[in-house]
Amino acid sequence: MQKLIDKLILFGLCLLTLFWIDIKLIAVIALLLAITITSLCSYFENKISVYLCAAYFVLCLWKVEFIIFIPLFVYDCTLQKKRFFKYSWVLPLLVHLSSCSPIFFAAIILFCVTAWLLRHRTSAYQRIEDEFHQMQDRTKEKALHLERKNHELMEKQDYEVRLATLRERNRIAREIHDNVGHLLTRSILQVSALQVVSLQDEKTKEELTSIKSTLSDAMDSIRSSVHDLHEESIDLKIQLCMLIDEFKFCPVKLNFDAGKLPKELKYCFIAIVREALSNITKHSNATAASVTVLEHPALYQLIIEDNGSAQVNEDQNGIGLLNMKERVDSFRGVFRINKDKGFKIFISIPKERQ
Repeated sequence: MQKLIDKLILFGLCLLTLFWIDIKLIAVIALLLAITITSLCSYFENKISVYLCAAYFVLCLWKVEFIIFIPLFVYDCTLQKKRFFKYSWVLPLLVHLSSCSPIFFAAIILFCVTAWLLRHRTSAYQRIEDEFHQMQDRTKEKALHLERKNHELMEKQDYEVRLATLRERNRIAREIHDNVGHLLTRSILQVSALQVVSLQDEKTKEELTSIKSTLSDAMDSIRSSVHDLHEESIDLKIQLCMLIDEFKFCPVKLNFDAGKLPKELKYCFIAIVREALSNITKHSNATAASVTVLEHPALYQLIIEDNGSAQVNEDQNGIGLLNMKERVDSFRGVFRINKDKGFKIFISIPKERQ
């Protein structure tokens, strides 16, 4: 856009020189050719534009009227690398130096210098604008990169906090089971022993029976709470992440989009993924693998796949795959294997039949 404005300015200046010459048909032809050729030069901006400018300079050698619009082509030739094209506009001026009035010649020289200055100014402006846009792009790219890294860091922090919380729950459950549970068990056994000793004292026997019943209820309550606490400490996504982190054979991508799964199903999926990763290590030449857990309205889905080829020869009735199938059958699910372009395991567990 700036180049078009510059050329319009130069065109207007060139029209001023018509006051110093007689307007003839050749001047009109020069005007039309100048507009056409300079428009083509602005459109192509390559070697073709150089040859078009050279053609116009030849016309300038033929008739002096063509010199009127030579500043337009000085604008196009200023930044050429070859000096022959860069300063070729000087030759027509020297040829017609003696045939032009001093005022007309001085005006043409002034307008050529103006064209030179405008082109350098516009080129510098475009260079600065390009650098500014590049800097904007780099800044935006860095901002997006930092945003992505910050998001990954927050996810990792959440993962570490969640993992620490679950480990602490598991530790508390273990401590209750090992300490309080054992103390209650010992108390129940002691009360049972006292009941045997105090068979003749009915009142004492009834009190001991009441104490034993209370301790048994407390034991059942603690056992239930410990089991619930332990089950809550098993997060399927975190357990799968830990399995994948420990797997060093090839990169594994985890895609997890599921809510809270039943505890038995969580253990089933963990065991199947562990067995599948072990099979990849033993039987596959894979360079990448993925584990996908999805929850649909009517079923849960587990997909394990790799891009290896060696596992294709593995018998479908192998112990590892057979164990997987038996686990899935216990939930009345569907177990499928696909050996096209890698090795894929598809597992679907219906929700209503868990």
